Amino acid sequence: MSVSVKGNEQLTSLLNDWYRSMLSQQVIKATNLKKKIDEKINKLSIEPDQEHQDQNLLLYYSLLEFRYKVLTDSLGIQQNSFDTISDYDMPTDQFLQFYYHFFKSIHSTFISNYTEAEEHYKLAEKILVAIPDEIEHAEFYYRIATFYHHTYNNLASIEYANKSRAIFSKYEGYEVKTAFCNSLLGGCCIYLKQYEQAEEYLHCAIDLLQKNGEEDSLLYVKNTMGWLYSDQSMSTLAIRHLSEVTEKIPTHFKAIFLQAKEHYKLGEQSTANQLIDKGLQICRKIHNEEYTHHFSILKRLNENIPLEELEKIIQEGILYFEEEELWEYVVEYAELFATKCRQLENHQKVSDYFHICYQARQKSIAKGVLK
Repeated sequence: MSVSVKGNEQLTSLLNDWYRSMLSQQVIKATNLKKKIDEKINKLSIEPDQEHQDQNLLLYYSLLEFRYKVLTDSLGIQQNSFDTISDYDMPTDQFLQFYYHFFKSIHSTFISNYTEAEEHYKLAEKILVAIPDEIEHAEFYYRIATFYHHTYNNLASIEYANKSRAIFSKYEGYEVKTAFCNSLLGGCCIYLKQYEQAEEYLHCAIDLLQKNGEEDSLLYVKNTMGWLYSDQSMSTLAIRHLSEVTEKIPTHFKAIFLQAKEHYKLGEQSTANQLIDKGLQICRKIHNEEYTHHFSILKRLNENIPLEELEKIIQEGILYFEEEELWEYVVEYAELFATKCRQLENHQKVSDYFHICYQARQKSIAKGVLK
């Protein structure tokens, strides 16, 4: 899909080309185009008395600038990463409205604001039906599949990921996106405990990326591979994959968390603590509340603090996960604490926290996301 802004056809064409390069994961081309565009935008933005059409152009640029950050620095996305765009009035142009809601949903997913993400995905999807561009549909399906994956709605995630893959795989130049769809499907299979199928999807993704020389993208699939082994309690294999990711992408807080968790399982307290502190520092810097809770709970578990202190940290986490309707995490941490209480024969606490598990599972079923 291409946005059209009268009076600035040359710049608009460059912006459209820039977006296309991002859709196909062409980082070098996207970076070179950005340099050309930035020079022209800087001249445009300092001119007084901008016409309405120019404001649309500047908004389009701001939207694509955010999309460029998704391409090149997705782990660095923060709550304020969408502020420049939010300063503009809601556009009347249909295509710009679509991009606004679509990119806002991507932003909200990255910062774990899933309620807001869902609202904007629904608004974008209403506009999508009027857009004929298949690649635009494939991109939307991939992103909403990612959202459903994060919120444990695996059946919906699989449905959209398959729709996205079916389109991307038809077009030359979208092999990386096809690989990402395979990786996402692999992640869904891990949640569903279909490990053999997950491994098949992940190897397909790895093969595609290796054939296309996409070493950086390959690391994100290796993170999922590490999670696959972690979920099967194969700690040594998990650490082997995850450590490669955390060494080459030091800010990959999700890989850091998984690696720290494996070292904790192995009783390697010092190594786990170093990784936890690093992860906490990253998550606090980018204001990622979800993973701040994950790291905080793991830190207290690793320190083997008294049950009363651990309960406070877990309660804070459960409250957040309930607000975001992340029922699987409510179940995970409530079950974990109930088990610890059982070991100490604190039967009332065992009953209380297993009841929390039961309620969360019922809400998960009602939402249609139970594994």
